[in-house]
Amino acid sequence: MSVFDVLEQHGPWRLAAFAVSVLLFLALGLLRTPFVAVAWLLRGLQTGLDKRITTCFAGPLTPEPVT
Repeated sequence: MSVFDVLEQHGPWRLAAFAVSVLLFLALGLLRTPFVAVAWLLRGLQTGLDKRITTCFAGPLTPEPVT
């Protein structure tokens, strides 16, 4: 089914509404991208901070060898 078939069967307003819907979907995806990048960055920083705090309080995970 081509664009011209859709235009003939459903009219220009339906085709325009579909085009606007697709553009809105793409725009929201682009607006979401910086927030996702910040979330990944914060997750990485939190993971590193958690490791440092845990190591500080608990000590190393491998015990000292007994001789």
